[in-house]
Amino acid sequence: MVHNPFKFGVVVKGADFCDRQIEMAEIESDIASGINITIISPRRYGKTSLILNLFDRLEGIESVYIDLMGITSINDFLDVYAHAFLEKIGGMQRFFELAKKIIPGIEKMELNFGPVGVDLKVSPTIRNVEEIISIPERLGSKVVVAFDEFQEITNVKEIDLLSVFRKKAQMFKNTTFIFAGSRRHVMNDIFSNAEKPFYRFSKVYNLEPLGKSETIGFLRHKFNSTIEETKIGSDLFQHIYEVSNGHPYYVQYMSHMIWNIAMESGKLELEDVKRAANKVLQSERSMYEMLWDSLSSNQKAVLKNIAYDISPYELNMSAGSVKTALDKLVKMDIIQKGEKRYELVDPFLGMWMKMERVVL
Repeated sequence: MVHNPFKFGVVVKGADFCDRQIEMAEIESDIASGINITIISPRRYGKTSLILNLFDRLEGIESVYIDLMGITSINDFLDVYAHAFLEKIGGMQRFFELAKKIIPGIEKMELNFGPVGVDLKVSPTIRNVEEIISIPERLGSKVVVAFDEFQEITNVKEIDLLSVFRKKAQMFKNTTFIFAGSRRHVMNDIFSNAEKPFYRFSKVYNLEPLGKSETIGFLRHKFNSTIEETKIGSDLFQHIYEVSNGHPYYVQYMSHMIWNIAMESGKLELEDVKRAANKVLQSERSMYEMLWDSLSSNQKAVLKNIAYDISPYELNMSAGSVKTALDKLVKMDIIQKGEKRYELVDPFLGMWMKMERVVL
């Protein structure tokens, strides 16, 4: 049985990953040189897949992945951080054997064995936080630690965790960090604000849309692996890229839909791209409706103008009101500032607005 070769909405690795050759090569070189990296991208841009595929390319460097999504306290942070290394070290027995080496100055630690595994509790003193943060530096090998959704660390209010982290991590010799996040205004504030402790602590990568040539090459390879090339219409792959605007999620999503259509008709034509786009819009409709309903009237008006490539300053509202709406839409990661104008982060949102002819 032939399976659909395109995957979306999940982490993809190996041949399923539309390889960002340029970014991967540069980040791999930086990590090997001990340079801390920050990866900032919109949601569903494949940053997690990029990190895990990068791990597979690193030689002579141990890798640890930590997802900070959902943390709200210092105890949450210590728990997910310590557990990541507990698994890397090789389980509880190995952890106990190395405990005096990797956390020699810990003041209090509790281990409770429950139905879902080991519950590790550490008293959240500054000293203990510093001890836990220092675990990778004491493993005796080069380590790269990747934090996903790093902006969630700002939810911790009990202590200035960013300052404590910077104080310890800047002295590490064998540990390199990757900080990845999708709430771009928060990530930019953490790493680009001169008043914040993480200012200039890492090299910042803002992920752009996928490159056109490598995406077309990826699509051609994947489609040709299951469909005869003679049955694929000319310029189909370029059309997929243009409709998706190089957005990694939609490149895979659209291709997944188009492949299903091809299995029914036995061929692929340009018209199938439009059919697939409509299917995607229908599946995403409820999400767009919720987003639209959450906006104020000014935000809706500004967003609609941007979707139709009209300056929002042509609206019948004050420049200050337009600026306030723009700033809020940027903060919500709905729009972004391009070279010449504001743009929608999600290319299908604009298509949905035009299809539904949304009203204010």
